[in-house]
Amino acid sequence: MLTKSYSFKKIYNTVQDITSPMHWKEIEPLEIEFFRWMNNDYKPKVIVKACYSSDFIYVKFLVYEKKVTVRFLKNGDPVFKDSCVEFFINLFPVEVTNYFNIEFNAIGTIKMGYGIKRERIYLQESDLSSLKIVTSIKEPVKGYHGSEFWELYCAIPINILEKLYNKKFIGGSAIGNFYKCGDETEFKHYGMWNLVNNTKPDFHLPEYFGNFYFME
Repeated sequence: MLTKSYSFKKIYNTVQDITSPMHWKEIEPLEIEFFRWMNNDYKPKVIVKACYSSDFIYVKFLVYEKKVTVRFLKNGDPVFKDSCVEFFINLFPVEVTNYFNIEFNAIGTIKMGYGIKRERIYLQESDLSSLKIVTSIKEPVKGYHGSEFWELYCAIPINILEKLYNKKFIGGSAIGNFYKCGDETEFKHYGMWNLVNNTKPDFHLPEYFGNFYFME
């Protein structure tokens, strides 16, 4: 099985507006193109762009989904049951096995954990509130939200990741994956960037992570 790779371009200028098209113009896209385990043929197109600075990892999701489910509004809620996008990453794969799962529903509610597979701790509001998140959907909705697509932009402070790793991040190689899901949406679905070759739905399988490269 071919393992995919993606390079995070380094941004040296201060980013005032993470939604600015100029910020993302030179960033290469990737696509969440593998959908598995369901036979309903629901496969929304999802384009992701990611980059980083000395202080933040920036991620943009563009999701071609006319109908969504957004119910959960409190950080830490099970957002994977809603229309959801996810970013998993291990910054130090040579030295540790723990990774972060960073999950957002379409309104920007976050669930974020750290650990290995199901042995995880979950971050509290004091940390989660430091993430910068902007979404095109502003209110809870079930069904049509008024557009052909929805967008989510986030800036993840690197110092939050460093705190739990107890290590300083200086770039280089990492591993991870990007996902799209909706466990309790109209059409249950599980999408991924790097293929998870498992017989049943499970994103917490780091053996199927792709390669990330943080470029200088």
